[in-house]
Amino acid sequence: MSQIQVLTKNNSLSDILNVLEKDGCVVIEGLIAPNSFKNIQTELKNLLKVTADCSGDFYGYKTKRISGLVEKLPEGNSLIAHPTILAVMDHFLLPGCTDYHLNLTQAISIGPGEPAQIIHRDDAMFPYKAENSEKMMNCMWAVDDFTIDNGATQLVPGSHLWAEERNATPEEITYGVMKAGSVLIYLGSLLHSGGANRTSNYRTGIVYSYALGWLKQAENQFLATSREVASKLPDTMQKLLGYFVHKPNLGCVDGLDPKCLLSDIKEETVFTEFLPDEVVPILREYRASL
Repeated sequence: MSQIQVLTKNNSLSDILNVLEKDGCVVIEGLIAPNSFKNIQTELKNLLKVTADCSGDFYGYKTKRISGLVEKLPEGNSLIAHPTILAVMDHFLLPGCTDYHLNLTQAISIGPGEPAQIIHRDDAMFPYKAENSEKMMNCMWAVDDFTIDNGATQLVPGSHLWAEERNATPEEITYGVMKAGSVLIYLGSLLHSGGANRTSNYRTGIVYSYALGWLKQAENQFLATSREVASKLPDTMQKLLGYFVHKPNLGCVDGLDPKCLLSDIKEETVFTEFLPDEVVPILREYRASL
């Protein structure tokens, strides 16, 4: 059984990227201060107390899930926009887009007796073959300690490099064992699944998923986060929700950047074009030739 490499906040970005390129997954310890993470744990546990189990063969029957976390769990927004996390996303996603956005936010609490989920690739939700980049990336933050017995994420290191039709053998599957407060980063093209919980307690983690900015989000962030809440978020978070125009001209509102809807300041609107930098001089030269 392959072991997942464990790095710390003291490792360089290059170290993190090298492991992800090779294995498709890595655990990083200590990115968030323990006191800050305690607040996240407390607030999420309160939300889970009033959350029912799922009902589905993929989501499970003894697992609780909560989405819309940008608004419901604002304490976790520092995890979403953590500089190290975004630097990793820049590397793997920007070769395939001008901007990326949140694909989904989801707390997952696997209950006692829940069997292991089917092994799968998350990027199968986008039915095309990516060539120059990942379609999506995932960050699983451990709210509790993740152990083999309580449902730690099952992963198949290196499977992002396999042919699509290849299946994993039991010997090729390992576990994302980590302490609470650690983060497991894994590629959307990596084979993985939720593990079986053979303990008497729930195992909770938070997944923040990021995807190419021209792909439809798994979770509709414009409805999951109210405009009132979004308007008060930092620019980086607004952009991650999807308040931007992906060049060329994807996501406009009346020819404007949708971010204008978050402001109370109403300016005269001018229908604007949002074009790739390499296209601008071509169009300018063409118009000058007329």
